[in-house]
Amino acid sequence: MIVGRQSEQATLSQLLADAGARRGQALVMRGEAGIGKTTLLEHAAGEAELTRNMRVLRCSGVESEVELAFSGLHQLLRPVLGHLPALPGAQAEALRGALGVTDSAATELLVSAGVVSLLAEVARERPLLVAADDMQWLDRATAAALVFAARRLGTEPVAILFTARDPERSVVDTSDLPELWLHGLPPPDAARLLAECGWDLPSRARDSVLAVTGGNPLALTELAALDDRDRLPADIALTGNAPVGDRLRAAFRRRIDTLPAEVRELLVVAAAEETGSTETVLGAAGRLGLPADALGIAEREGLIRISGTRIRFRHPLVRSAAYADASFERRSSAHRAIAAELTACAELDRAAWHRAVAATAPDEKLATALERSADAARRRGGEAAAASVLRRAALLSETAESRRDRTMAAAIVALDSGRPDLARELAEEVLAEPVPEVTLTHLIGNIELYSGDPAVAYVHLLRCAELLGATDPEEAAWVLTKAANAAFHAGDLEATQEVSRRIAALDCSAATHTAGRGLTEWGLLTGQELWELPAALARTHPQAGERPWIWATVIGWLGSDQHQARRLARETERRLHASGATAHLTELYYYQATIEYRLGQWHDGVAYAEEGLRFAHETGQRSRVANHLALLAQFAAARGASEDCRRYAGQALEIALPMRERCAAGVATAALGLLALGERKPQEAWAHLTRLITPGSPYAHPHTVMTVVTDVVEAAVLAGQAKLVLGLLEGIERWVEAAPTPMGSAGVHYCRALLAGIDDSAAEMHFERALAVQGVAERPFFQGRINLFYGVWLRRNRRRVEAQIPLRAALEAFERIGTELWARRAHTELRVAGAGAGVRRTGSMVRLLSAQELEVARLAAGGLTNREIGERLVLSPRTVGSHLYRLFPKLGISTRSQLRNLDLG
Repeated sequence: MIVGRQSEQATLSQLLADAGARRGQALVMRGEAGIGKTTLLEHAAGEAELTRNMRVLRCSGVESEVELAFSGLHQLLRPVLGHLPALPGAQAEALRGALGVTDSAATELLVSAGVVSLLAEVARERPLLVAADDMQWLDRATAAALVFAARRLGTEPVAILFTARDPERSVVDTSDLPELWLHGLPPPDAARLLAECGWDLPSRARDSVLAVTGGNPLALTELAALDDRDRLPADIALTGNAPVGDRLRAAFRRRIDTLPAEVRELLVVAAAEETGSTETVLGAAGRLGLPADALGIAEREGLIRISGTRIRFRHPLVRSAAYADASFERRSSAHRAIAAELTACAELDRAAWHRAVAATAPDEKLATALERSADAARRRGGEAAAASVLRRAALLSETAESRRDRTMAAAIVALDSGRPDLARELAEEVLAEPVPEVTLTHLIGNIELYSGDPAVAYVHLLRCAELLGATDPEEAAWVLTKAANAAFHAGDLEATQEVSRRIAALDCSAATHTAGRGLTEWGLLTGQELWELPAALARTHPQAGERPWIWATVIGWLGSDQHQARRLARETERRLHASGATAHLTELYYYQATIEYRLGQWHDGVAYAEEGLRFAHETGQRSRVANHLALLAQFAAARGASEDCRRYAGQALEIALPMRERCAAGVATAALGLLALGERKPQEAWAHLTRLITPGSPYAHPHTVMTVVTDVVEAAVLAGQAKLVLGLLEGIERWVEAAPTPMGSAGVHYCRALLAGIDDSAAEMHFERALAVQGVAERPFFQGRINLFYGVWLRRNRRRVEAQIPLRAALEAFERIGTELWARRAHTELRVAGAGAGVRRTGSMVRLLSAQELEVARLAAGGLTNREIGERLVLSPRTVGSHLYRLFPKLGISTRSQLRNLDLG
């Protein structure tokens, strides 16, 4: 029975109840060692099984085995592998590979998607609780897969309960998951616990014990169990408040020290074996000559629990005391015995790791075995573990050259797996070594590009391309596109143009030269010519994978033909998923979100930005975290969601400014300016937007200025600062004349109309010319704002009936894309223009759908089955069905076939 914790127990009961009601959720329970996390987790598991008829799957992290890829999933999913045939084929095969059932290759994303589908499939029989204890010691691949699933539970009858210590120890980012922090028991509950342990103390002595333990339940019970417990209050007075964890471990160590030697030895073996397999532990113990009944003695002493084929320590500190306090010789003997047992069972990768832990000197044969193990982990999608295994292999290498090569390989894998900090640390280890400069500059350039300073990334990538230019010009051109990306994020337009010039100077194909020009000549390629670019690039570089599609998508995104850019981006996304090259998805989702913003499909755009943000968090790409937060701020600003906008923008700037990530800083600042414009606060808007055009400002970003120049001019005019933007507009006009694009021309005309003033007849000409530009109609928010201010200009010139036409068009556009803030402004202006009671707010049924519901509806309208939709969106078929069930009444339909008749954008 648990003493106290009524509020915490109620929270866990609600978590289970929500899962039973198909409101799947996750919860991270945090607190110091011994605070009661595991006890509450076991309590929740018992309630789930005995009271709520839920199935429970368990896994527990082990500190010494944190680098063994998917060892946690092995514990968790072994009981339900019989459900794998019900999963989509690629996901099932990825899980089989990750768990070592087959030698199938997989990516971390595919494994994670498989976990989502498998948990949903298991929960079809009855609701499910996933109990993951000591998350900070789970291998990163397992933790990432479970957090991935936790973010996508939706309407599944699944609850995921994690226990973990402080967030700084987390192997993956869980900052967006709900948390329950456990603190010490309040004095009445702590005193009651001591009394139940049979320890009656005078009030002053009891108060000193409560003070030193902080109400930590395990500390109280273990200290009460000490033979010399009555001396403790006096010891506390002498020694002060020693850390609770140290006292607890010392208490457990003293209990272990009283056991027979063979029991102590067996506990070391059990602590060293990461899966808790009774068979493996007993097999290894037998190789050391230890009796099997020693396990029973440890269980009777309350240090371990044996359940079927699994051994679980009473508490992680028991495991720590058994393992960490043993001599290195005893630990090494245990690992060697486990390695021998695993080798006999053909689990060679795990065996190699245990041999490596026991190694005391360089061993090239063992290093080579670890290298093979790392390769196998990568094929299974365990890139994070592979980096650590390669690092260990490097330490065991017998020559400086092999140590250097393995360290570099570990750094590259670490970066690919979303651990840029580890990649940076490993790269620094070999800076003094004779590493090929082309390899090192490429690695450091990529580290800085995604998690550091983009200006530094540019320098390294430019140098890498120089080194490649003579021997592999096509590869040099691809590296230069990365340099252009870095220059873009650093806000250095001249550097981007330098990249284009360097690509032109390379001995490359005509397609590559054209693609290079497309990085600076925005709008150079449109229509079918843009669509055919990836195939042309692939013909000259057959080993490029999906890179030609990414390059073409960037060019489309920079240009005016956003419909073709969308088509390219969606095809690129499909190819990235199919090929497993999912590391590029974070960047791609940024382009897709921006494209949908421009085209007015804001449901889709927000969905892309949110998914991009999740991927950026999961892969350690801090720069892209800032970029997606800035985009979400932009969407919120346009909708008029002021709290969301300020929160997202603040988070983006907090990350972007120290990293000199000017793209994110510029977009976030522009979002704050747009919000102020929508709220009719021109002075505030000007204060934000003037930062974008101030030379040397950390917020200044040329591309962002070009895309929001109309906002800058509007704010300047309304704030009475029009003269301050005349030079800016003249510069934009020169740029548009040098590289004409339809949207550039429309923007210039709109700005000239805003600057012309009420009495200047030239304003009408500029408004009309802006609206007449091809492509403006495809950007409803932009078109709506032109119509809004055109209508206002007409009304103020006493042309009220004429004003109603553009104002009505503005209202319809704003309602269609879902911006209530701007729709209210258009509606108000219409009434002032004399439309009166005849003005009717319409709205759209599509606006009632969530971003995910809209995507499900579109795919279903396209003829995809629930299973096919689930594979595409990483949802279970049942979740897809639930989305359809909810969206049908919102759209006023009753059958799937009716979706084809609706305009879903």
